[in-house]
Order: sequence, then C-alpha cells, then structure tokens
Amino acid sequence: MRRKYPSGWPGAVVAALLLAFAGASVLASDDDAVRAAAMDYAEAWTTADGDRMARVLHPQATMRRVVADLLTGEPRLQFMDAATVVSATRDGAGREGDAGPLNLRVAILDRHGDMTVARVVSPLYVHYLQLVRWDDRWVVLAILWSTVAAPGDEPQ
Repeated sequence: MRRKYPSGWPGAVVAALLLAFAGASVLASDDDAVRAAAMDYAEAWTTADGDRMARVLHPQATMRRVVADLLTGEPRLQFMDAATVVSATRDGAGREGDAGPLNLRVAILDRHGDMTVARVVSPLYVHYLQLVRWDDRWVVLAILWSTVAAPGDEPQ
C-alpha cells in the first residue's frame, strides 16, 4: 500500500533541515562569542587592562569570592561591583606578571538561550563566569573566583 504524504511534505522537510543547520551555525558562533568575551575578561584581569574590562562587564556585574576572616578564620564573602572590578583591574589586582606567560583556558560549561556559564583557568586563578547576551553581545554579569592553592592545582 502506498503511503500518501501531504503535498508540501518534501519542502517542509528541506526547510526543517535548513533551519536545523542554521541553528547549529548560530550556536557555534555564539560559543565563539562567549569564548571571546570570557577571554577578554581573563586577559583584562591578568594584564591590568581596565578599559577592556569595562567593555566586557555588564554595568551591574559583580565579582565575589569566599575568603577567611583574618581575625576569626570564619568564611566571609568578598564583594566588588562593576566599577570596583574595573578599578581593581587598572590597579593590577589580577596581574600575573611573575607567573610566566599567560596560560589561559576557557571552557563553556552550560548554555541556555541568552545565558551561559564559563570557567576561566590561569596559573593563579579560577573564575566561574555567568555571561548574558546584552545589546547583541555577550557580557560578564557575575564572577565567582578563587586563587589556585598551589601551582599545578588548577582544574583541568
């Protein structure tokens, strides 16, 4: 028995395949844009480039890490807003001048629509970034970071 398909069926299949391939291309270009934004952030932080940092941060970005209180040893949250991150970057807070050549690695951990999570690893720091698409570009919205305990302890 011959199966009857709607008359527009072959065209619909071709259109669906074209959309799927176009969608995959958009995802790949988004991944490249996310990696570029994460690398802009990391290179700005480690080379004291405040202007570059200002361009890659969302205006309401935050940077946080857990540190031990010097008096009590209790954990506390160290917090910086976007303006403070830019200022600290300009002041060289993340400079890795004595760490040798920059060895920065970026990994996209998860992505959904216009938001993503990436990890940036350097010889001295580990940063988890939340990035969002904002005004047709990817920017860093939140940073959770820590120093590497000892050389070679950074995540693979």
